[in-house]
Formats: sequence, structure tokens, C-alpha cells
Amino acid sequence: MAEAQPQQRTALSQTTLLSATTGKLDVYVLPLWQKKLLIPALAIAEIISASQLKPTKKNKTAGLLGQVTWEGETLPVISFETFNGETGIPEPQKLAIVVAATLGENLTHYALALQAEPTLNKIKIAELEDLDNAAVGGVEYLQVKYQNNLCFIPELDILETKLKSVL
Repeated sequence: MAEAQPQQRTALSQTTLLSATTGKLDVYVLPLWQKKLLIPALAIAEIISASQLKPTKKNKTAGLLGQVTWEGETLPVISFETFNGETGIPEPQKLAIVVAATLGENLTHYALALQAEPTLNKIKIAELEDLDNAAVGGVEYLQVKYQNNLCFIPELDILETKLKSVL
């Protein structure tokens, strides 16, 4: 899968995705269990198979599924849904290696559990329908409609803060 510049530290900001009025953005649509996330492509370093996941029993109920070794670094693998307060999530099929914005120099990446292969799309902001009053979870910023699908824009800073608390 296409690799973003993995060593670049990317400050993720929803305003980057939502307030741009011209041009196009490269965005990954990440399939979770019962929803899809929209994440700027620069935030994703690589997509790998979940077969590399080494499960853990510690903190699994808090959303920490285990760890994976990627480019010589041991990364935590997390369930976005569990961090968002959802339960009953099946085993992941793919892992998205995310460039960490706020975890510090010792942990520059982490992995998000996915249920299928993500897609990389070049979108125009005008293609997103902002669902202002739609309900969102604790680690979600906004719900939007994109290509007739409901998608969530995650609040990655909050997600990373929660990740720090379970490591």
C-alpha cells in the first residue's frame, strides 16, 4: 500500500480537513466494525496485515489489543471503537500504522485495528456533507456524509491521550 512519509511528524487538525475550501485532500477511508473513519493520508504511514498482531490480555477492555513490530519499533495496537465506548468488536483484519502527533519521541506511531482494506481517496471538501447535529462519541470530532456513507472524523489528540493512559 502507498506509504506516507513515515518519519514526518504530522500535526493532525480537523480544521485541516474541514475548513479548507478549495483543492483536494488525500484521505484514507478506514473501515472499522460498524463505521468508517476519514483520516488525512499524511497521518497513515502504512497498512499491514493484522496477522502480525501479538495479542495481549492486559488492558484489552480499555482498547489495547496488543502490539505489532513495525520498522523495528514495537507499536501498541488499539481498537478505536473500544476507546470510543463501544463493545463487541471482532478481531481485526488489517492494521493502519498512524503517525502519532502527541505521544512524544519514544512512541512515534501506533496501529489502529481495521476490519477490511482501507481506500485512499482524493476528495474535494465540497463532497463532504457536514452533519453538525449528529451524535459523536468521545474520540470522534464530527460525523459527515461522503459518497452516501456516514463517516466519522476522529479526534486523534483525545484518542492519543487515552492511549497514553492505558500504556
